[in-house]
Amino acid sequence: LKVWDLDSREEILTLRGHTDAVTCCAVTPDGSRAISGSSDNTLRVWDLERGEEIRTLRGHTNTVSCCAVTPDGSKVISGSNDKTLKVWDLERGKEVHTLQGHTHWVNCCVIPPDCSRVISGSGDETLKVLDIDSGELVHSLRGHTDNIACCTFTPDGSRLFSGSHDRTLKVWALPIGTPLPLGSLLHSS
Repeated sequence: LKVWDLDSREEILTLRGHTDAVTCCAVTPDGSRAISGSSDNTLRVWDLERGEEIRTLRGHTNTVSCCAVTPDGSKVISGSNDKTLKVWDLERGKEVHTLQGHTHWVNCCVIPPDCSRVISGSGDETLKVLDIDSGELVHSLRGHTDNIACCTFTPDGSRLFSGSHDRTLKVWALPIGTPLPLGSLLHSS
């Protein structure tokens, strides 16, 4: 994992510890820690001031494909090719929940500003809305016809965007999770 200064375009840190490819990373809101996920099935938590690994989070049984930090910085959510998401307590370095519901690998995850839920996209062509505290499935959003590759929120958390290998970008109204009238934005090949 490399840390760069965008103004000077200089590398600041190289963080080593994973034993396979680094597949995702996230930074805590205060900028003090980075979290990286890997094909070695782990997440690593890094102290960015000291340039050192704080801990390794183990629990996934396949590649960690995505991770997101809650806006309050207290938890990290990881998604994996093992078809699960895990909620981790960053301070204690402990798994809080395993979230299930996907039938294929998890490609992306995002947390709304209120920290109450996580939305994940998968190769099963669905978005799952899961409660972070209880681990319960709240909604399953369907509309894509191929692998969902990415998802993100508007800053106020009122809209969810999802991109898919079906060449569409969908815009969802929340909390209901229905596609908006502008529907799908189709990318041509």
